[in-house]
Amino acid sequence: MGMVVTRILREDWEVEPRLAQLKLDKRKLFLVRSKAVAAAADATPFHAANAAGTFSYHYGTFGLRDEFVGDVWKLDRSEGVEAIRNDEIKVKIVFTNVDIAHDYEHAPKPRSPKGAGSERMCNGNLFPDLPRHAPASAEGWSIYYVMVDENGAVEISCPVVKNSTFVAYVERIFLSDGSDIDGEAKLPLDDTDSATDFDPKVARK
Repeated sequence: MGMVVTRILREDWEVEPRLAQLKLDKRKLFLVRSKAVAAAADATPFHAANAAGTFSYHYGTFGLRDEFVGDVWKLDRSEGVEAIRNDEIKVKIVFTNVDIAHDYEHAPKPRSPKGAGSERMCNGNLFPDLPRHAPASAEGWSIYYVMVDENGAVEISCPVVKNSTFVAYVERIFLSDGSDIDGEAKLPLDDTDSATDFDPKVARK
């Protein structure tokens, strides 16, 4: 894989137009983050060690669909990855928990391994006409992840997946460093968190 140059958008004047190109609303993305954070806070010491991450994943995915699915965005489960998709601009969005988000010095890593389905799905992010200044081309899909860390920091970014993790980024769109949810519960994530990504094997009985 050749070098991937990451485009980072962090100021409102560059973030808002890019979100508009991607047919996304920042307020709704913050609501997705809030639902994930609130769900993780429901985990108690009596739950399994990975409960906070599992709850966050399920409700982050639910929130993504609850806020966006309708006339423009559709539910998507291709390659065994739970997502939403926009057929017009050929973009898919997935929710994931990460170690650190919204940090210029650190590229986020998923808190649990990505499956083969994620790697196949993100192959399109390596196309030479990646969505840097415009929506994806008609040749393939671009895959973005809503990434939330344990402090509530959030970004929506376009990664390359290899060997079960994010190895490069085409684009990172910073939304919040988490300071806007001070006073709310944060994500008590454990290092063994799972259920961030599923690639189920489906077989007929």
